[in-house]
Amino acid sequence: MDIEHFIRERRPHWNRLERLLAEVESLPDRAVGIARLQELIQLYRQACSDLNEARSYTANPDVLGRLNDLTGRGYRYVYRRPLGRRWPEAVGRFFRDGAPRAFRRERGHVMAAGSAMVLGIVVGFFAVLADPGNGERLIPAEFFTESPRERVLKLERADERIDNLEKAAEFAAFLYSHNIQVSFLAFSLGALTLVGGVAILFYNGVILGALAALYALDGVHVFFLAWVGPHAALELPAIVFGGAAGLCAGRALLLPGSLSSAAALRAAFPSVWRMMVTTAVVLVVAGIIEGSFSQFTAKTFPYPFKIGVAAVLFVSLFAYLFARRLESAEA
Repeated sequence: MDIEHFIRERRPHWNRLERLLAEVESLPDRAVGIARLQELIQLYRQACSDLNEARSYTANPDVLGRLNDLTGRGYRYVYRRPLGRRWPEAVGRFFRDGAPRAFRRERGHVMAAGSAMVLGIVVGFFAVLADPGNGERLIPAEFFTESPRERVLKLERADERIDNLEKAAEFAAFLYSHNIQVSFLAFSLGALTLVGGVAILFYNGVILGALAALYALDGVHVFFLAWVGPHAALELPAIVFGGAAGLCAGRALLLPGSLSSAAALRAAFPSVWRMMVTTAVVLVVAGIIEGSFSQFTAKTFPYPFKIGVAAVLFVSLFAYLFARRLESAEA
């Protein structure tokens, strides 16, 4: 092949592609036009073919450098998507397909994390039923300040704690920040040790079970379900999801099987980050509910109504994440 003849023959096409790229890169998408875009795509494909051909016959840095630059610019323009549509499409695709797929793919880890918390709830509940004194031993001191019945009477006799939007927003911000910290702790311990993630989920379950038993023994279990249920219907699963993502990462890191740890982590990463983003979003919603709706007593919302809302939230979350639906072919 005569490289000089090749360059002379193709240079006009390269020059035209360079001019077109300079034009379209400075124009809004609506001003580019179909004809100009079609010509650019045709010239870009030809430049890619020219680059492959030139590499076979020359190492001339000027020729290869120019073609590399042209094809790189062409690729970035041809395969980009307009910024105005990129984020809405990506976010919609994430919540429509990406998150549910990740949770269904890692349902074994979700079940393991959930089992640890449920076991803790059962242990804490029956430990307090067997000996009410265990409540003070199992529940942190800041939560063990008065009897459940006294607290309920005080709340129901007083004015509503949340009486304006500003209070609700401030309280919600504090709550979901705290809950996100707990979830990321469960994730971190699971990712680094596996056992630590299971232990923190079990411990949180013990505290919840012990609290529930104290309210049940004092005869105010309906209040407890109505007070805790609306936000716990999202908050507790989200903490479990954070722990499950940690177990997924920890298994890849510590028990990679036939793969290297790096390869196992690369395989697990798509599920892990989708689970953690979903966890954070669910916790924000739970914090908003806890900072507002959960705080209202029967003076504003009947307790059966609040318990019903909790049930709907819980079922809806799991139906969204785990119920199979018609999906695109994208993995």
